[in-house]
Amino acid sequence: MAVLCEEVNWPVDTGHVDKLVVMHGLETSEQPSSLLEECFRVLGPGGKAMFIVPNRGGMWSRSDRTPFGYGRPYTLSQLEAQLKYHQFSIERHEFGLYQPPSQRRFWRKTGQMLEQLGHSVSMIAAGGVIMVEVSKRTPAPMGPGLKEAVSRPLRILTPNPSKEVKPI
Repeated sequence: MAVLCEEVNWPVDTGHVDKLVVMHGLETSEQPSSLLEECFRVLGPGGKAMFIVPNRGGMWSRSDRTPFGYGRPYTLSQLEAQLKYHQFSIERHEFGLYQPPSQRRFWRKTGQMLEQLGHSVSMIAAGGVIMVEVSKRTPAPMGPGLKEAVSRPLRILTPNPSKEVKPI
């Protein structure tokens, strides 16, 4: 489902989303913290989300001719810190979009090779985007009384060998 709405007031019930993809959302948001809170709200327990943002070190965020040239690019550590702050559990991350942002035929034809090469040397060549998969982990409830033992448990279901059962 795709929805066009306020970025921090989605028409989705709390906890009703299993999978969420946020692309061109976080880097262009005027309120990224509120957007992440809204993402956390709509995800159900164990739900997963994929955040795709421009890589600050990539070529795509340096060109105004690309969709990733607008907004606020991130480094991997900046993005993961934001997500952890908003109680998401980081599952994995990946870089992508190693092909230069060009319409030239040479770069378009070599795109697949550059993507494969980029994944094998990703520490040297920065990908244009960072993709981080997160999950929503809800901690077990804590509070008074949850750890306390019952002082007088019901003994109705416990067998009592001293009493003999008589037929009715």
